[in-house]
Amino acid sequence: MLARRLSESSATLKGLKFAAARYPDGGTKGENLVRFVLAVITLVIAALLVLLGLAQRTVFAPPDSVTSSVTTTSSAPVTIIPASALKAYPGRESIHIEGDGTSFAAYAKTADITAWVGDSAHNTVSYDTSLKKLVSKTVEGTSGSVPDPRDSDLWYTEFSGQALNFSLDAPDDISLIVATDGTKPAPSNLSVSWPLSTATPLVGPLVTAGLLVFLIGIGLFVWAIVHHRRTRGPRRSSGGGRRPKLPRAERQGSVRSSRRAALGASAGKGSRGRRMVAVVPIVLVGALGLAGCSSDYWPQGPSDSTAATATPTPSASAEAPGDALQPPAVTVAQAKRIIERIVSVQTRADKAGSTDLASTRFTGPALEQRTASYAIRKNDDSAALPVSIPTGSVTLTLPQQTDSWPRTVFALVKDNDSTKVAPVGVMLTQESARDAFKVDYLVGLEAGAEIPKVAPATTGAARLAPDVKLLAMEPDKIAAAYADVLKDGKESASAAAFQTSGDTLRPKIGKSYKDKKAAALPATAKIAYSSSVNDEPSIAFATNDAGAIVSVAINETETVTPTKKGAEVNTEGEVKSLSGVDKSTKGIEATYGVELLFSVPPVGSDDKIVLLGFSQALISAKEVS
Repeated sequence: MLARRLSESSATLKGLKFAAARYPDGGTKGENLVRFVLAVITLVIAALLVLLGLAQRTVFAPPDSVTSSVTTTSSAPVTIIPASALKAYPGRESIHIEGDGTSFAAYAKTADITAWVGDSAHNTVSYDTSLKKLVSKTVEGTSGSVPDPRDSDLWYTEFSGQALNFSLDAPDDISLIVATDGTKPAPSNLSVSWPLSTATPLVGPLVTAGLLVFLIGIGLFVWAIVHHRRTRGPRRSSGGGRRPKLPRAERQGSVRSSRRAALGASAGKGSRGRRMVAVVPIVLVGALGLAGCSSDYWPQGPSDSTAATATPTPSASAEAPGDALQPPAVTVAQAKRIIERIVSVQTRADKAGSTDLASTRFTGPALEQRTASYAIRKNDDSAALPVSIPTGSVTLTLPQQTDSWPRTVFALVKDNDSTKVAPVGVMLTQESARDAFKVDYLVGLEAGAEIPKVAPATTGAARLAPDVKLLAMEPDKIAAAYADVLKDGKESASAAAFQTSGDTLRPKIGKSYKDKKAAALPATAKIAYSSSVNDEPSIAFATNDAGAIVSVAINETETVTPTKKGAEVNTEGEVKSLSGVDKSTKGIEATYGVELLFSVPPVGSDDKIVLLGFSQALISAKEVS
């Protein structure tokens, strides 16, 4: 019994010695297994983090836009979408409009649209923040219709078609007007879409964290493998004595076999290792590229603009509300489009000799000259037309600073095709929101005319009162003063106020011309000259030097009468064509309209008033009554 127990104890001691030999560092199989398990868990966590990061850009990706639609059911001819509704979300607005028939839409200054709609019934679209959608409200008016909105000079840009789709980035003072033809109900289906931020700031942190955990998992896995190899002890020997020797042939075969197996195992492990080494960089580079290719994948701090607007500047806080300038009446793009439309009407009216057509874009002295010209050309088609706006470039735009009516714009237009055609100065006026801009004054510039420096078109200039005292001469007195200079020349009381050099009009219709024409008449006739200020008010724009650009008009009348009983006055040329009279025993009265553009210095200046341009044409001819 004792011998058996001693034998068992001896076997146990041998087993412990073997275990100690197999795990020389004291480790166990369980501990090594834990290392492998930790490595696997770490790699799984890494994969989950990376997949969760990728999901932020796929299954969990936020929408790239938000759309709000509204349907109007009223019979109002106009719908207004103000800037507050267009700016319900930040970003560029994409707009869809559809209704029965052709739809029309345009955007312009909110104040201009409001003035154009006036007291007419209309729909107003707003954004309800509680419902988070667009809603429409009908405003009843005194009229159920508006003029056809197409080609209004107020619009910045307009769209027309069966279904409209366009984008805009409306400033805070811009609204959208929607209509059909002004009489039918406005299009009923409206929708506005705004872009949303698709930034996913968790992608970068999640993918980066996944990569770090992945590297840790790889490290744990390598540690487990290395530890496993180190803890493999010597194989247990059978018995304790020597192994029986194999025959020589078998030993050699066995050794070769073992070497081939070892080489094969080594080759397999090396191949797997190389594949692993190749895969890891690919995964790392791909994930790192995804995590770092865009700032949208990372959390962002407050922007510079936000930080800048958080604290108002002293100048902004000190600015008084009354210091704000009035907006310019038109933009440069508007002015160019308006002039293009005027040129189109001018061309068609001149060709057809239609005063009615011309009156849609001309008024005042400019229309008077064209009306008479068309009458003359009916009898003499070779007669010259008055000064015309060339098809060319608008080289200067000076809009009035105003948000009310009437409005005025001064522009210079140059002929692109011929240097022989003098640039023209155009003074445009708009009487009300629904009226078109019309040419009030139109002059050809003098060859050496230098336009004073004026404010940029984005700022505009003030229109001065006709009796302003800040100029060398009040605008409403300039026409009469210059007419006196044309009549009396150097002897005029106003001669010293006007610059003589560069004035090519004086030799044409001034005192020397008048005296020469009177001297050329036969003894049986005499001529009398008179002048008057045109009924059209003067227009004065302030310039940068505290002076002004002033447009005025005068009427120069020549009356030729016989001096002897039975004598006759003969007519010729344009006077004959316009009056329809060949000869008269009573006499002939011819009136010429003269439009003038001056540069007027400020009060107290030593400079003189300079004639910048003019146009002169016969506007009336008749027999003396």
